[in-house]
Amino acid sequence: MIFLTIESSRTGAQSFFPDALKAFWREAQHMSHIPTCVLRGVLEQHTTPESLEMISNLLSKQSGSRLHDSQVHVYDAVGHPIYVKNRNGRILKNCDMGGAIQRTHHWSPLSEEVEYVKTNKDVQQASFDCAKDRHIFPFCDVNARFGIIGYAPGNEKTF
Repeated sequence: MIFLTIESSRTGAQSFFPDALKAFWREAQHMSHIPTCVLRGVLEQHTTPESLEMISNLLSKQSGSRLHDSQVHVYDAVGHPIYVKNRNGRILKNCDMGGAIQRTHHWSPLSEEVEYVKTNKDVQQASFDCAKDRHIFPFCDVNARFGIIGYAPGNEKTF
């Protein structure tokens, strides 16, 4: 079981307040030619870590849908802001390449960081044992495809 202090929860949540969001997106700087891709996840009950079960159930109840990774709903998992409308948001929306939905949970990229919350059930169902590189290579491929990063000599792909 995880216990958060009221102060740490309140402080982290402040970044979601409207004034903080407006300040973040007002000051952000983005280039209009850099593609953005995202990883979108949907939980499966048989691989959900015990430490995410409660928050997962809360999000399912709140949104009326189980289409989330325990913390972000698939419709909100996009590469641009959806609740703040401004120039930076329009730039990012035009650069958003989207992303396929994968069977995963929000903490799946983590390993050592979640050792202290990993339970015997998590180990038995391999909740954190996924290919970690699947979170990185879609980003690399999109940027290589658009010439933002280059392939190593001799490893060029043809599309």
